[in-house]
Amino acid sequence: MNSATPVVFAVLLVTSLLAMPVIAAGPEADDATRDAPDPQFQQLTLQQASSSPVEAEDTTNRLQLSGEIREERATYGTDFGLTLAAVDDHLRVDHEQYTIVDSEFDTATDEERENMIRTANNRIADRTENLEQRERDAVRDHADGEITDTELIQTLLRNYNEAESLLNALNEIDDRTDAVPGYSLSNQQVRADEAALDLHRTSLRANLDQASQSSGWDERPDVRIQTSEDGYSLSMIEGDMYILETVRFDNRDTGPDVENQFEDYSNSETMEAATEHYPWAGGEQSWSSFNDYGEQNLYFVEMEDDRNHLQVYLDGGTGDVYRESQELALESLPEDNNRSWINDDIDLTITETPVNGPVEVRVADMVTDDPENATVWMNGVELGETDDDGTLWLLPPLDDYEVSIESDSGSVDTRTANRR
Repeated sequence: MNSATPVVFAVLLVTSLLAMPVIAAGPEADDATRDAPDPQFQQLTLQQASSSPVEAEDTTNRLQLSGEIREERATYGTDFGLTLAAVDDHLRVDHEQYTIVDSEFDTATDEERENMIRTANNRIADRTENLEQRERDAVRDHADGEITDTELIQTLLRNYNEAESLLNALNEIDDRTDAVPGYSLSNQQVRADEAALDLHRTSLRANLDQASQSSGWDERPDVRIQTSEDGYSLSMIEGDMYILETVRFDNRDTGPDVENQFEDYSNSETMEAATEHYPWAGGEQSWSSFNDYGEQNLYFVEMEDDRNHLQVYLDGGTGDVYRESQELALESLPEDNNRSWINDDIDLTITETPVNGPVEVRVADMVTDDPENATVWMNGVELGETDDDGTLWLLPPLDDYEVSIESDSGSVDTRTANRR
């Protein structure tokens, strides 16, 4: 890195900081989302506390929130404020790395190099802890109605991008140890530090990050947002996949005196403990991978097949599920309830899936059963049009909901139409 680098960093940091008000609260912050106007999508639901995932048959169990839940629906898209924030965070990480390690590493003694690497590693650990605290604060502020849907998503995606920068920095300082004879970072600690950053690098956030760079509304996903004092759950439908991410902060205990529930467990015993939370995934399907991140008191299990992908982080302090990320093929979801309504010779069928999962809406001619192209509303909010096969997948709210459709042949409203 040449002598002009610090000047470049300073200029870019000042420029990005001057641009930061774009992501502050206010009208600009809402440009990235199109929130549903109907108040029925903005509700508080009281859910009974349970530290374990809700059971479902022939599919994965789902981690649920507890306490009073704020539920929202938003359509997220182009977000220049997020882009500026990501650039700013990346520059800060690079500048710290340059200041602590890169600027004098080549001319330093072995002892000085050790201190540089240790200091840089500690700084990454501090920033990693800051990511989690930032996430917790944003979730609780959203649950209390103090920040918008956009600001919550921006925070989660800011962590997504900053985690990538910190992962790169961690790998760079690990590589630096090769230049210090007899010194290295603990492999277990490095893996655990990487895992703590990977918590913020989920598939759902990857999809939202891509949407933040999209150019049109047709590329902006509809996101179901649920927050409480103790966690959050985000879900969306992307193509033929149901993607969700749920975190329970109250299932995480990192206190200094906490006993590690899995400390004396073998890997197979820890996987058996995970199977108690997810019997279908760990039993019928079987876990495809396992990682012990004991230095972070985290234990990772994963189930992946051709259609479904489940990632779970167990907390050693509580023995419960701390974080859950799922990608499930819509066609793989079992039916939980099936209802039909008829009107104007149109048949509207709603098929529900377990644990408040996606709902399939199908519109067809009552006589011929030919699929109908129709516009679909849920609780008065337009959510899209049926495909060529007459179907549209939707994410329902926690509470009761009504569906109405309109096609060239007529309309059906579940509040007034006849049940079949």
